[in-house]
Amino acid sequence: MSGTVWDWCEFLWARINEEKHAAEGAGQAPDGTSRPWELTEPGAARIGVRAGEHVLATVSTGHGLWADHIVAAHVVRTQPRQAMADLDALANLVDLLAHCDNHKLTITSEVLDVVNKFAERWRKHPDHPERRQP
Repeated sequence: MSGTVWDWCEFLWARINEEKHAAEGAGQAPDGTSRPWELTEPGAARIGVRAGEHVLATVSTGHGLWADHIVAAHVVRTQPRQAMADLDALANLVDLLAHCDNHKLTITSEVLDVVNKFAERWRKHPDHPERRQP
């Protein structure tokens, strides 16, 4: 983990805020309300994801109805509400990292490993602390 702890915290807070903004937008139904995502009704013409009465996406994997259903169910499980909860947990972890650094407390390798695992999804981001030039 190269870069300072503060570099990592700033980078992760920025990415978390970007992801939250995207999840908040995805969680809005066309009428502006926030509704949980659900599978379309059984027997619908296409398997998909809906929020209220609005179909947000249909799923067609090309591998049959079973695969379509599995993928649609995965999309519902990773809906914006769950994404927001996961991002809140990551933000709490980054806050803990910043707190430890601010108070000169030891940051265990286990905590750093978890931070690295979360940060992996943004490894190619131009602001990633390991990509910055000294």
